Amino acid sequence: MTKIVAVTSCITGIAHTYMAAEALEQAAKKAGYEITVETQGSAGSTPMAQSTIDAADVVIFATDLEVKGRARFNGKPFLQIGVSKALADAPNVVAQAVSSAQAGTIPTVGAGEPAAEAKPAAAPKADSGEKKGFFGRLFSN
Repeated sequence: MTKIVAVTSCITGIAHTYMAAEALEQAAKKAGYEITVETQGSAGSTPMAQSTIDAADVVIFATDLEVKGRARFNGKPFLQIGVSKALADAPNVVAQAVSSAQAGTIPTVGAGEPAAEAKPAAAPKADSGEKKGFFGRLFSN
């Protein structure tokens, strides 16, 4: 069975991110493919397992922003589209991604770079309590 992984993200990271994910999931399942979608929205994201990415036959990036952790997909054939294309034409997007990957006519992520697992986000720096900026200095006493 053909395995697809996808990442969706829109500029605001709310509705269209999740709508595109659902459209791709439905189209892939209807076509008989296995799909896992990672949404990268304003509420954050949970990176999919590296083993899921490694087992995939093709990647669909349905994004209007830069993909976070793109190096995780290095070596995989990919199709890059905007979120609106995934919403408007998910069945054809899925078909194009699969057929192009099988034919070897789409580029690979990272062109020869090894895949790198996602790294956890850095913890926020502790507040030193120091007042910064104009209003911080104005009201520091």
